[in-house]
Formats: sequence, structure tokens, C-alpha cells
Amino acid sequence: MHDPALKRARNALHERFRSDGFVEQARSAGRLFAGDFSQAATVGHHFGDSLLGLGVMHDILGEVVSLHGETWRVPMTGVPAQVDAEDGVAFAIAAHGGRRHRMRVPSGTKLESTQHVIDDYLARHHRDAHQVVCAIEMHGRFTDVVLRTVAPPQHHGETLGEIIDDEIRFAFPTWTGTMVGFRFPDTSEGETIPGLHLHGIADDRQSGGHLRSMVVDNVTTYLWIDELHPVHDDGPDGDIDHAGPVDFDRYEGPIDDPSDPR
Repeated sequence: MHDPALKRARNALHERFRSDGFVEQARSAGRLFAGDFSQAATVGHHFGDSLLGLGVMHDILGEVVSLHGETWRVPMTGVPAQVDAEDGVAFAIAAHGGRRHRMRVPSGTKLESTQHVIDDYLARHHRDAHQVVCAIEMHGRFTDVVLRTVAPPQHHGETLGEIIDDEIRFAFPTWTGTMVGFRFPDTSEGETIPGLHLHGIADDRQSGGHLRSMVVDNVTTYLWIDELHPVHDDGPDGDIDHAGPVDFDRYEGPIDDPSDPR
């Protein structure tokens, strides 16, 4: 039996799931890398009702990881500290709503191969796979994990690339927790961070930071796909630095002991 009311309800439900999910970004990656570490948004405004997110605190006071409305910064010690809603971030990306996709990442998959697994899934399920943004949550057990954080700038005008040259790394033979982040299209003019970008926080909340390397052991992975990615940049017109790629792989120095109280 044809029921117009039921048809309208189904269409409305489909439209809701299609449009509810979105990824929102405060400040362009270009401005952050150029050395603008001022507050772009508050934690509460940007992450308060989000599924997950990541970023950098204002004045580079720690890497940011947000999960289901709770947000932490990871300072030089490598130990996460929960932040208040009024605290400021210099750069932030958050995922809101949307339909959840469960995806399998096989045991033994390294970080660089995880992006390929995600891309294969997107290619099978989305007609514009190379143009979409997707949010990722990976929870479970990992091995050979290396996380990093950075210190605040040491002098006026220091760029994020220079700060990353002196980043602090922490290595874990085994690690249990959650990795959250985003897979952006590979082509960028400085607004976004191309490729796969993940931050982690341990289940015991004693370690976290920007993910440098890992191997999947036993992990559950979810994706949320967003086709329209707004960047909210508070700078005046023409003040965004789009020059050069965003590079998170500058530093190849020593790895610190995670028990180091520094």
C-alpha cells in the first residue's frame, strides 16, 4: 500500500543521516604553521558537543585530543591533563554527528598502511572517495607506538615547523587506548592537513599525543564521512599563509622514556 506520510518520514530520515555529519575546523593549518598560536576558539565552543577531535592549545601548551565531549591537552610531560571549556585552542578540528561506519583494520597494519585501508574502504563506499573528509576513531590494543608532543615557542616568530624540530617523543612497546583523527584529501593549499592525522589518549589517561607510528594489534575502528568541510579562520582577508606543505615529519631525533618526569 502506498503511504505518502510514510514516504515523507523515510525521506526525512534519509536526509537527516545524510546531512547531520560534518567536520568543522578552527583556523587554517597554514596560519598555524606560520606561527599564529593565538586563541582561535574555546574548547567548549569547538569540542563541547562533538564526537571526537584534535588540535593544538593556544601558545602551544600541548597537543589536544577530544573524545565524546571530554578534551585533554598533552604537555611536555606526555601525561594528558583535562582542560576546561573556557580554555583556548590555536587550531582545532572536530567531528559532529553523522552515520557511523565500522571498518576492519587487520592485525599487523602499520600507521602508513592504515591510510590505505581507509582509502580502500572509501573507494568501495563513496563515489567521491578522493575528495571527502572522514573522521576516525580506533580503540583497542596497539604495539610499537610512538607519540609526540611539543614545547611552547622559545622566541617570538618561531614557526610550528621549528618547534616540531625539537619535539618530544614517547615510545610504548604495547599501548591500549583510543586514536582519533581525520583523513583529509591529499591536495591542500594550506587550509587543511592532507593525509591521515591522528592523536591518541591511553585508557589509563597516562599517555597521549600526536601519533608518529604504531602497529595495530586488536582494534575496533569507526569512520564518519563528511563531504563539506568548513574552515573557520578568524584572520583578515589575505592573511592566510598557504605556502608550502604541512609537514609533521621533520624531526628524527631521540625518543624519550615515558616515565621521565620532565
